[in-house]
Amino acid sequence: MQSRNPRPPENGAQGEGPDELLDCRVEMLGLDLSVIENAGSALQEIMRNCPICGHREACVADLKRDPNDPVWETYCPNAKALLGLAESSWQTR
Repeated sequence: MQSRNPRPPENGAQGEGPDELLDCRVEMLGLDLSVIENAGSALQEIMRNCPICGHREACVADLKRDPNDPVWETYCPNAKALLGLAESSWQTR
């Protein structure tokens, strides 16, 4: 899946790292990182949580199997913040 919000891997990392997973989640919610960057501390918190999340394997599997399945909301430490940003974004459209 190609993201509309591509980011180069940090420190020469290869493959699907936390940034790519976050980009996929953001895209599935219809968000644009360039728009939500104005969210300030909310986005910083999301970006801090993603790399330290202990559910990376589940996230990868769920994104590949069915990215629209809401099961990710049960384990993702960013779910509440991402859903809040998505709701705000939808209300302003």
